[in-house]
Amino acid sequence: MKRILIAVTFFLALSAHAQCDLDKILPQLDGNRMKATVDKLVSFGTRHSLSPKIVEARTWIYDELSKIPGVTVRYQTSTHSGPRTNNQPAEFVNVVATIKGTSDPDRIYIATGHYDSVNGDQKDTTGPAPGADDDASGTAVIMELARVLAQHPGKATIVLAAVSGEEQGLYGSQGLADEAAAQKWQIEGDITNDIVGGISGSNGAIDNRTLRIFSANETPNAESSSRHWARFIRDGVRQWLPNARPFLVYRLDRYARGGDHRPFFEKGFPAVRFTEGNEDYRHQHQNVRVENGVHYGDLPEFVSGDYMRIVASVNAIALETGACAPAAPKNVKVLVKAGQKDTTMSWDPSDDADHYELLIRDTTADEWEKILPAGKVATYTIPDVTIDNTIIGVRAVGADGRKSPVRTPPEPGARIPGRAQ
Repeated sequence: MKRILIAVTFFLALSAHAQCDLDKILPQLDGNRMKATVDKLVSFGTRHSLSPKIVEARTWIYDELSKIPGVTVRYQTSTHSGPRTNNQPAEFVNVVATIKGTSDPDRIYIATGHYDSVNGDQKDTTGPAPGADDDASGTAVIMELARVLAQHPGKATIVLAAVSGEEQGLYGSQGLADEAAAQKWQIEGDITNDIVGGISGSNGAIDNRTLRIFSANETPNAESSSRHWARFIRDGVRQWLPNARPFLVYRLDRYARGGDHRPFFEKGFPAVRFTEGNEDYRHQHQNVRVENGVHYGDLPEFVSGDYMRIVASVNAIALETGACAPAAPKNVKVLVKAGQKDTTMSWDPSDDADHYELLIRDTTADEWEKILPAGKVATYTIPDVTIDNTIIGVRAVGADGRKSPVRTPPEPGARIPGRAQ
């Protein structure tokens, strides 16, 4: 018994310090393992949310995640109805894996992928719906992240969820976002991985480096936390994965389409979508067939393990750098006085920040153009700079140099009616 206690104590001590070592994390991510996960999920035949087969699929996901030391796994359930459920109430079950933060566990970063699938008939619950790219690929990424990141916990908690009901109306993610809002989760970043395995587009072009990152603004003028989260991810990739191409798209999603980050965005959480750079629509929501020599259907042969490794790496960079940095500043405000040529910013200080930085850029610029160290303070005046012509943000910096996502002040009069802030 004494040896067991010593071993447990050593493991806990190791976990408390094994933070944010991306040099070790990134090589551990295994594209072959993710490809095998895609093959396994496809083997269920269909994962339509209203099919009995989805129960088998989620049980397998749950069992696999439960084998990982350092991960807590649970089912999270909600009930919804709509046209794609024949307007009848249906239960949607997510598999939620949690890697608890070592020192700031109430602060949360989330990544999801949806494990349900659909073919050309959205109400067909029995026909083949392999769903390899849409979205066994995203689920495979989530499961691989759980395996690797559990060995390297950060200060904040990381939640990795395989959600259901995306094809019926984003119902699984809606249920998870509702729970997060009701329980007042402190979410600093959400990512959905949806269609993240293909490298060949409908136009025949091959792109195995680009990952599109979709983000939206809540308000007409002020900058959203989702846009700052997208830039935070891009900047991390530039440092840790320079051969990848994070392509920021300033739109909530692809035109007239939707994804599982949307319910989180609508609750006011920073949320983005990851999608491959060049989609092939012949392999999405199609019955499996060959017409005029063209293969249709979302089959595993059109999914790349090497590309999923890049996607998983971008996720890991985002989640780990966020979880190991100090908390993002809260309650950021600008103190405006008529006719004043200077700008004074204020925010709530936190214990884990060593100091803060002010960031400035033109309203038409995408990159921050000036960074001002501000010390461990709660207010800062920038002389001869007017916020009328600029975007000004604040971020926390830890003693080890790790930096939080940026936060900017809300803009008076810019709120869209009915939107959460």
